[in-house]
Amino acid sequence: MSRLLLIFLLCALAGGALAQSTVEGVLEAAYQAGHFNGSALVVQEGKVVGRVSKGYANLQFAVPITASTRFPIASMTKTFTTILVLQLMEKSLLQLDDKAAQYVPDLPASCQNITIRELLTHHSGLQNEPLLAYKARYSTAEYVKKFVNRPEQTKAPGFNYNNVDYVLLTRVLEVITHKSYAALLQERIFTPLELHDSGVVREATITPNLAYGYHNYTFGAGHKTDTLFNDSPVYLSNYAGAGAMYSTPEDVYKLVQGLKSHRLLSRKTTAAYLVKPQDPTYIDGIRGYPTLGFYFNDRTFPNTPLLERRGSINGFNSALLMDSSFRKVVILLTNTDTGDMEVLGDQLYRQLQ
Repeated sequence: MSRLLLIFLLCALAGGALAQSTVEGVLEAAYQAGHFNGSALVVQEGKVVGRVSKGYANLQFAVPITASTRFPIASMTKTFTTILVLQLMEKSLLQLDDKAAQYVPDLPASCQNITIRELLTHHSGLQNEPLLAYKARYSTAEYVKKFVNRPEQTKAPGFNYNNVDYVLLTRVLEVITHKSYAALLQERIFTPLELHDSGVVREATITPNLAYGYHNYTFGAGHKTDTLFNDSPVYLSNYAGAGAMYSTPEDVYKLVQGLKSHRLLSRKTTAAYLVKPQDPTYIDGIRGYPTLGFYFNDRTFPNTPLLERRGSINGFNSALLMDSSFRKVVILLTNTDTGDMEVLGDQLYRQLQ
């Protein structure tokens, strides 16, 4: 081996070790400040540069979080739902400009012209659901009948982020395939990619290693000694394809790998919809232009545009940041809302620059 090659290899190894040390340092500092309680995975070019689990999955019994702890991932579920919709599109079982009422004909009159594309990009104009939508158990059919509503429109609806869009999409998927959302996930995503620690929350089922949720709504502004509260009892399963999934960082990364290798969607579909903005308006609150499944952010790291997906239900918060080629990946899953996932995600992604 030449001396030049040896030096190169030693530098590469040192760089990898430094990145890992820095990632772990960022998360340790966040944990000590009371701003991180969860699991994180940071990957660059297929190599893990940080894998950290800190804090407790259950505070009452001091059950530590491990790499196998499963977290409800909230709105990160919407990416999985989008993939299922695009898979049906590739099989010509639906078109993005189809009206949802073609599959769910009993929608209110004001909702008859809403398209699949508008639901995917939150341009449907549907009203946000009330809190009581999660206080009792509803099937997707019952949820749609009770909570899908739209005021009469005098102009084209703008962007309005809401869960109702994706619960209605879930119902469309179930009607077309005659299968439950959970069964579709298992058949079309979990089994092909070997996601063994992902699923849909079921209140009547004991899910091993599922984290409890805690909140105090500080989002990075509080301290480690601040009081945490048990999440209020809600039916997470009612969120369906909008936010009912649980997973682990390892499984989320398997999803990223599946997208990168086009095992779930074709190269053409991925380029046209998954990584490409579908609307020219940058949404400040979401931090990006809507694609189908993600938000395209070319402002935070101008030299490396990001694809982002976040989720938040009570104390459960999640974040996925990656470049559009799926080579640099940051995954954060937590069961408290004591940290600012945007700030922490950026700190970790910055280590990959």
